[in-house]
Amino acid sequence: MRPRGFTLVELLVVVAIIGLLVALLLPAVQSARASARSAACRNNLRQIGLAVLRHCDTHRGEFPAWEHAGEGRSWVHTLAPFLEGVDEVRVCPDEPQRYERLRAGLTGYVVSDYLAAEHVPGAVRNLNKLQATSKTHAVFEGSDRRLVDTERLDDQPLLDHAHASTWFSDLNVLLGLVEEKVRDDIQLDRHFRAANYLFVDGHVTTIPAATVEGWIEEQRDFARPQ
Repeated sequence: MRPRGFTLVELLVVVAIIGLLVALLLPAVQSARASARSAACRNNLRQIGLAVLRHCDTHRGEFPAWEHAGEGRSWVHTLAPFLEGVDEVRVCPDEPQRYERLRAGLTGYVVSDYLAAEHVPGAVRNLNKLQATSKTHAVFEGSDRRLVDTERLDDQPLLDHAHASTWFSDLNVLLGLVEEKVRDDIQLDRHFRAANYLFVDGHVTTIPAATVEGWIEEQRDFARPQ
């Protein structure tokens, strides 16, 4: 007696079942991968936070500076020894242009100019002068709008800071431009409609975009040092 094989109908049914299972499992796999990338981003920020604190310990509480302080004085350079020179720490795994930024020595994270700039109104340049380090934003995820011009990588600015001190300026509030200016600097929704935020004390919090949008609507200058 000849062994009975699969009929075409049976084969199609098996293929359909396998396709259905893959379709059901794929979103879960993608979600798990996205969660892993978000966790890696939080870990990057924690390492940057530890490097900031070590820099402050070494420099009598002074925070690292921004690119406008002069060549080689940006936090991208001054924190490198505390990060063991690992460039990948400066770029979120979900950063759309992470490879271009790494190749150009740029950063996907941006420091608050409230902490990095000398002459910004309301700036606090020294850790010891803060009242609440656990409530003061230090580093944000940089906006996807900060495009890297791949034809001019050598001439790119470091784009290492957010203009947090100007977000809630009288003019921006009057013209209703606050949210636009915030989104020009930082990405609010990179991870499941949320983003990761580093605070001065070194802890990292994932904050939903809706929460930040609510702060903007309330005209709450959430990045101002406390």
